[in-house]
Amino acid sequence: MKVAVIGLGRVAELHVHALRQIGSDVFAGGWSRSQSKAEEFCDRLGGKAFPTLDDLLSDDQIDAVLVATSTASHFEIAKRCLTAGKHVLLEKPLCEQARQIRELAEIAKTANRTCMPSHNYIYAENMRRLKAHIKDGRLGDIVSFWAIYNKRHDASIGEPDLTMRELMIHHAYCLLFFLGRPAYVYATGTNVHFDNKQAHDQLMITAEYADGKIAHLWGSFSADDRSREPWSCYFKILGMEGSGVVAWDVTKFGEATIPFWDDATYWDSFLQVQSYFINNCLAQSQPPLSSLDDAFDAAVILDAARRSLIEKRRIEVDYT
Repeated sequence: MKVAVIGLGRVAELHVHALRQIGSDVFAGGWSRSQSKAEEFCDRLGGKAFPTLDDLLSDDQIDAVLVATSTASHFEIAKRCLTAGKHVLLEKPLCEQARQIRELAEIAKTANRTCMPSHNYIYAENMRRLKAHIKDGRLGDIVSFWAIYNKRHDASIGEPDLTMRELMIHHAYCLLFFLGRPAYVYATGTNVHFDNKQAHDQLMITAEYADGKIAHLWGSFSADDRSREPWSCYFKILGMEGSGVVAWDVTKFGEATIPFWDDATYWDSFLQVQSYFINNCLAQSQPPLSSLDDAFDAAVILDAARRSLIEKRRIEVDYT
């Protein structure tokens, strides 16, 4: 398999490091709107710096493409990749509008190609093992779920919807992975850190299920948890017969030049999502652990949470 990357930012680097662990020649190269950036990236990490997107898509040696551009361009670029015959691993958030995700699913089906969301958190081995225990009934009936994130980001990055769009999308697809679709959501948010006072840097979403389960999704770009057992990235599930927890602050290394870049679990999740994409989805035609249908549901849940923030009330989630 040969994989190319479109959009050569910081997240792309983590993906390329993962591809190089899978095989020394898996990373074929990349394209960026800035040719000089593409050349600098490929000089450091290998592969060919393609001068145009058409050059990349017309290369018959490339089997699949990671799309890691800005969210606003995801839909059109993923569409071009699929119609060019490439499999696609699409970074989150997938699209600006939920309906675009459904359209991508139809395009992928027509093209007979895989379009997989890069929902990397759920591909971490400890997350998958916890899901397996739930599926096997070892925890009994699940009654509550907690997804918690606390990592201070630079106050200057704040803009309206950033925390919902870039952070809470992880919470939403993890919620679906473990529990499935909630019936209702209620959201609240505040600003305590971002320079832009119209931007929430703390969000809480409570999700309710028809059978009584309640999920609590907390995301904060305002402060680090510096306690002994930090809730930097933390998942807990309580069942009637057992419980489970996954904490990401386990192995740390190097300097965190940006938040989370010193966390081994975060780095490993990129290796695990790429490994599953290449070895399971493409080589064995297995479905992703989180599909485009799940990505649509996650987008709908966040849209309901946005509405809840405005209307300050509990919102029924409409999946139609």
